[in-house]
Amino acid sequence: MHLKEVDANLLVTLDALLVDASVTRAAERLGRSASAISHALAKLREIFADELFVRAGQRLVPTAKALELAPTVHVILAGMESLLRPSKPFDPSLSVRDFAAASSEAGELILVEPLRQRLQSLAPSVQVTWTPSHRDETIDSLRNARSHFVIDMEGAQVAAPDVRVAKLFDDTLATLGRPGHPFAARKPKAAAFAAADHIAVNTLPTLELIDRALAKQRLSCNVSSHVSSALVGMLVALNSDALLTLPSSLAAILEKQFRLARIAQPLPPVALPLRLMWHSSYDRDECHQWVRGELAKIAQEIAGAA
Repeated sequence: MHLKEVDANLLVTLDALLVDASVTRAAERLGRSASAISHALAKLREIFADELFVRAGQRLVPTAKALELAPTVHVILAGMESLLRPSKPFDPSLSVRDFAAASSEAGELILVEPLRQRLQSLAPSVQVTWTPSHRDETIDSLRNARSHFVIDMEGAQVAAPDVRVAKLFDDTLATLGRPGHPFAARKPKAAAFAAADHIAVNTLPTLELIDRALAKQRLSCNVSSHVSSALVGMLVALNSDALLTLPSSLAAILEKQFRLARIAQPLPPVALPLRLMWHSSYDRDECHQWVRGELAKIAQEIAGAA
């Protein structure tokens, strides 16, 4: 088949299906009927000699061929939009957009809240709403535009060619205790540090990373409680001798606000990478690009202050 025989609208349909994973939602996005989208999908399957999408319940799951095509399709459509877009320079102060940023509570406090404050003066009509992130839903939430940004602290490999990953900065880990904690005045030995009560925050991998470092000495943390969030962990730490280990950038906020004591870790510095993830369909979206840049600036400021 030659290029002249391919309707560009078919690529628009394919892109919408990749983002929405639903014939109905793709039809709503494009202002077309569901039957028109189904007909276009049938034509696409004929052109590419592949099913492209298979049904899983109410969702359409892209095949390997569809995922292979996704980045190229996004680039082609972005290029076409660029050709048709007026050459007026982007002005964030005039933009009206709503974005959803998925992260743990720690990511919200470290990056999303400073971003909101920055947007108030630079782009008052660009809103960023926080939403909780779930590791097993990250890719799907980006593909379906439930999340436009994901702030990741897990560092796991992303096996999705249509999802972009950019490193923001390497944080380290810090351990906090109540004021007057026995370890506040002196650095504990590794065995004593491991044997102390530790609070595990379910949304953060901090104790897992500490345990990897302690494993070299055949030690591991004594976890006395599991909590849902860093703020709950802070309350537990303030009312007990349990230790709370957090990203240093978050620990700096909490120890200042609540007068927690910084506990010296008997370990080499433990790194915690923070990454930004987004779907490739937003690669050339000027407002999305600009917000990514502001997040990168905030990350640089945090890293510089550390």
